Order: sequence, then structure tokens, then C-alpha cells
Amino acid sequence: MRVVSVLAAILGLGFLSVAGAAPAAAPKAAPAAAPKAAPSGYKIAPAGLSTIYDAPTKVNLAGRPVIADIALHGDMAAAKTGVLKLALTTDVTKFVDETENDLKNYIAGRYNDCGERWTSGEPKITFPNNAIRFELNLTIEYWQCGWNGKGKPGRMTRDGGSVDVTLIPFVAAGKLQAKLGELSIVVTDGLGKYVPLETLVRTAVNNEMKKLNENPKFYRAPNPLYAEMFRYEAMSAKVDAMQRVIITARYGANGKPAAFDRIVAKMKSEGITQ
Repeated sequence: MRVVSVLAAILGLGFLSVAGAAPAAAPKAAPAAAPKAAPSGYKIAPAGLSTIYDAPTKVNLAGRPVIADIALHGDMAAAKTGVLKLALTTDVTKFVDETENDLKNYIAGRYNDCGERWTSGEPKITFPNNAIRFELNLTIEYWQCGWNGKGKPGRMTRDGGSVDVTLIPFVAAGKLQAKLGELSIVVTDGLGKYVPLETLVRTAVNNEMKKLNENPKFYRAPNPLYAEMFRYEAMSAKVDAMQRVIITARYGANGKPAAFDRIVAKMKSEGITQ
């Protein structure tokens, strides 16, 4: 289902070729004489780390490449001892609207002549306290088509209300995972005699969470990091003073500092893949 790719896009790196995103045009080079702007947002290296890569980067994890501004920061002191620490940071603000549309399209696609028909209002995605929150108004109808499904469709029930879902990313055994933080449903329409709104939504969320956490494209570090044996250590999201959504993914591995050079070379030549 499309929700898997939606959640993977936001909770993973936040820009992983969100479904429906058109391929981005190649970035234009800045004029040679233009002064270099001071680092801001995702370009600021986390404490104790040094920036080793900062450039528009091709990202292709779903067969549809996009261009994302990415910065990669390494712990150079720890690398000398064989402990490799990397932090990947990016501004995903422009991808949030696309993901909201993707969620709306997923819901609109759940339409059956005989069975469930889903409709929704405009979804809203926010990032409170290192979590991701989905809010929308949702209506679910159940249509029955008589004996053996051969009769004329007739609506048996209709339920509508506001749905508020909060998911929390975390790392377990080097794998990125997500858990349900809160699920709130306020029914404003219907009695739910046959298919209660809460039952349907909770079942759908639980099923999608299971698929998400078992999906290697979600839980595994992307290449070229994975090829160098890097695993997830942490994931965080914040909204800065300019209302930009900044994602920071931290990775760890054992090896020599030369691994940083290989990763940077691959990022330049091939971008990020899965």
C-alpha cells in the first residue's frame, strides 16, 4: 500500500523519492563571484562533527530520482581509532506537501463498488517532539451488493470523523523502526453499526506499521553507507525558527577513515540508492 512509501519517505530520510514527485532538474551552478553564504539549517554540523560533504544530491530509492540538498558530517577524531560516526542532515520542507498529497491519493484509491469507500479532507503532517503527526478528516462507507455480490450496490453504513495519528521513530539493533505514539479518533458522523471508524483505522495503521518495520528500504541505511557496513544509530526531526523541517540521521560502523572518502566519492558519482 502507498502508506508504506509515505511513512518510509518521511521517517527514513524524508526525501526518498516520495511517490508522485517528478524528477528534479539538475541544479544550476552559482556564479563564480557570488559570496559563500554562512551555514544554516541542515548545513550546520552537529557538535563534535565536521562537514565532509555538502551538495545537491541525486536520491533514487523508488525508481524515480529527485534532487535533495544533503550534508554529511563525520567524527574525524573517532575515525582515527577505528570508530566511524556519520550524521546525514537535510531540509525536507518542500517534500512535506508532496507527501500530504500522496496520503490523500492513497485514501482516495480505497474505493470499491462493493465494500469500503474512503474519502478524506486535506491531510496535515507536522513534526512534534521528534515524532511525525498525521491529521485529517476521514469518512468510510460500506456498500453491500446483495447475495454473492451480484446485486445493485447499496450503502449499509457511513462513519466519519477526525483522525489524529502520531508515529515515533526509533532505532533497534541498527535498524530504523517506528511505533505508534498516539491514535485519536473523534466520530462526528454515523453510528458504526457494521464497520466502526476506529476499528478500520486502527487495523489499517497496525498493518501498515508492520509492513513498514519489515521493509528493508525503511529500516536499512541507504547506499553508499550500507555498503560500508554503516547502521542506524539515531533519527531525529525538528522544525527550526524559519519553519524548515530538518531531518538528522546518525549512523555508525567500524573501519578506517578512508571509508569517509569512498562514501563522499559515491555520493558525488551515484547519489543515494537502496
